[in-house]
Amino acid sequence: MALESISSIIGSASGIKPVKVSDSGQSNVSFKDMLMDAIENVSQLQHESDAITEDFIAGRTDSIHSVMIAGTKASLALDFMIEVRNKIMDAYQEIMRMQV
Repeated sequence: MALESISSIIGSASGIKPVKVSDSGQSNVSFKDMLMDAIENVSQLQHESDAITEDFIAGRTDSIHSVMIAGTKASLALDFMIEVRNKIMDAYQEIMRMQV
């Protein structure tokens, strides 16, 4: 099934947490909770990037690859969250422009 292949991709990607779904198939997580989890994940990736960069500067690690990968992950996650925010704001503005 297509959902199984998607869940296997999500499971293999580090830093991405799947949304919890109840046994009945209906989601028990609100949109607000999903956004808050995503924001926390972005924050965690940024902190990890900062920590590994500090380790590299201090000489505790010599892997520039891991520093660059962590920085890119944090940057992409932040860019994605900004785009999600922009889409939410566009949708809100469109709803506000609707005449009743």
